[in-house]
Amino acid sequence: MSREITINTRDFGEVEIPENAVISFPEGIYAFEDEKQFVALSPLGNDTFPMWLQSVENKDLCFIVYNPLEVIPDYKPVIEGEGSDIVDISDGDEVCYLSIASIPEDFKKTTINAKSPIVINKTKNVAAQIILEQDYQMRYPLFK
Repeated sequence: MSREITINTRDFGEVEIPENAVISFPEGIYAFEDEKQFVALSPLGNDTFPMWLQSVENKDLCFIVYNPLEVIPDYKPVIEGEGSDIVDISDGDEVCYLSIASIPEDFKKTTINAKSPIVINKTKNVAAQIILEQDYQMRYPLFK
């Protein structure tokens, strides 16, 4: 059984999370390479998107994320190259994908980064942001 830890968040104040919910990012996230630990918060409950990918150590660093598999019907990322060794996906590992959202003042123009998803190996609790070789958009419209 995992113990609870308290983190400070940008949008929700202090939040208690199970210690085993912390996701390790050995290389950080692009432009935030020094941030190594995040947690996915689901304020709508039951892993409902959007979710908040909150830094454990920096309360001001938080990303709104979506599951690209729920947004892009034919999204089938091929994980290879730089970053793939970090997530070390083996047969039977549970893997999930998150795309960082860019939310302008007119939220109907929100886009997600489908080109560089965050790949989480939930079995090993490790993640990396990976640039896909496939031709996905960096600014895929969330709303049609």
